[in-house]
Formats: sequence, C-alpha cells, structure tokens
Amino acid sequence: MIAGLLEFGATVVVLTFKLVPLLVAFGLAFVIKSKLHAALIVANLWLFMELAATLLQPGYGFAGLLYERLVASAFQVTIGYSAVTLWRHWRVGAESVSVH
Repeated sequence: MIAGLLEFGATVVVLTFKLVPLLVAFGLAFVIKSKLHAALIVANLWLFMELAATLLQPGYGFAGLLYERLVASAFQVTIGYSAVTLWRHWRVGAESVSVH
C-alpha cells in the first residue's frame, strides 16, 4: 500500500511540473473569481492534459492516469493562483509607496 502511494505521489509530482499545463494554469489563474471557477478550471485543465496525452503519446488510453492528472491539475491551479495573488499584492504594495 505504501509503495502504491509513493508511486502515486511521484507521478503527481512529475505531472505537476510539466511546463505546458503549468503555464496554462498560470494563464487561467487570472480568471478565478470564486471556488466554483477554480473547480471548473481544474476540470478543464485535467481534460486538456488527458486529451493532449491521448493524442501525443502512442499507446496511452484516455484516463489512464485519471486521478494522478486530476490531483496534478489541482496543484497546478493552486500554484498559478498563489503566484497571481502574490503578484497582485506586490503590485498594490508597490503602488502605495510615496515620496515625501
């Protein structure tokens, strides 16, 4: 059981840090307004990753890594949303600095 969880975790980490889906997550993070938007973006990113893998990897069956890709999509959206939120806070803080 522990070996299965370690394999699951390793697969999720590898899928989380793939460049194209991570960049898509960063782009989509700008449109998140609520938890529902975030959930829909996770589902769309998961579907994008599955379709891309199905089309580009020979022999890969659709939803072969269903749960791994879904968790990786959630992590990617979380990373993107966190980066966008930090950037927005930094930008607001940088604008409020004034010279006397």
